[in-house]
Amino acid sequence: MTVRTTPAPAPVVSTTEAAKVFEEYDRVNAAADASLDGSAIARVRTGVLLKESLAAYDIHRKAKATDTATRFARPRFLIPAVDPARPYPRSFAVLSKRKGNEGDRSSLLFYFTRAKAGEPWKATAETWALTESFASPSPSPSSSDAAPTASASQDDKTLQLRPKRLPALERGPSGTTPSSPTATADRAVCDGFADLLSFSPPYGSTEDARFTRGAFTSDLVRRLNGRADKALERRWSYRTTGEDLPVFRLAHGGSLVACTYVREHDVAGTGATGTVRFGKGSDTDVLLGGGREWRSVKETGSMTALIEVPAPKSAPATVLGCDCYAPQALTATGVPAP
Repeated sequence: MTVRTTPAPAPVVSTTEAAKVFEEYDRVNAAADASLDGSAIARVRTGVLLKESLAAYDIHRKAKATDTATRFARPRFLIPAVDPARPYPRSFAVLSKRKGNEGDRSSLLFYFTRAKAGEPWKATAETWALTESFASPSPSPSSSDAAPTASASQDDKTLQLRPKRLPALERGPSGTTPSSPTATADRAVCDGFADLLSFSPPYGSTEDARFTRGAFTSDLVRRLNGRADKALERRWSYRTTGEDLPVFRLAHGGSLVACTYVREHDVAGTGATGTVRFGKGSDTDVLLGGGREWRSVKETGSMTALIEVPAPKSAPATVLGCDCYAPQALTATGVPAP
């Protein structure tokens, strides 16, 4: 009797090639950041991530400031198998540490995409997650076990966050990281998170059955509600943007979803003569030309979130990491005060 076996699905890219892609990205990205070179960064970035870089470069040039050239180390590759029904575009992801800060318990997560055969791989999104456990359950903010931090754009102070650790990913044949079979349904969580964060303070809800409480849901909404000001009318609106990124299957049966957003922040002075002023040197102030008051301002920013969708779809999702507290500013326009 002849036994026929089904060959394992081929990965979208070999680990060797993925390593070469990431090495080139690391080198070109650092050089481009150091020189604020938009043409160079476009060689290795695309989509949402390219827009963020070009906006950051513009802000640095206007502020007559330099950028920090970051290098990366210890890459771990998340490579799905080729989908016969949709061979292109192809995507894979890389978990990595910042070089020189390999002891950080968080890791960066880059998503790379190739539009069609023969085209170069380019990074299209970047987020982060806690990948190593804390040494103790309740470290003090000043201890060596302090949580990963995120910059709070509203007051330029550093926040101490305690996110949930990234769950284990399922491992497939040939070293692949399997895609979720329910990817399309899983991505609906992106719109749900946008809905949670779209509100005028102090009316944001800290309780939402769709999400667990934590640093990027209830804590974030509570902090934003604290920005309510009788002298200002303010609203945040989020919408999903960018291409669909791969949804990876977690070992416990759930899914790992990356979501990219455009955030619109509208703020205006109340009454007939109310005005708005931004902190000198802030990204918004720089984009507006600096040093004046405005009747109203609309700022757009870019944000990426990483969300765990549990296996029981009725259970709440968990936001594992995002740049919610300090989205990259993209544009700002205003109506000048008389």
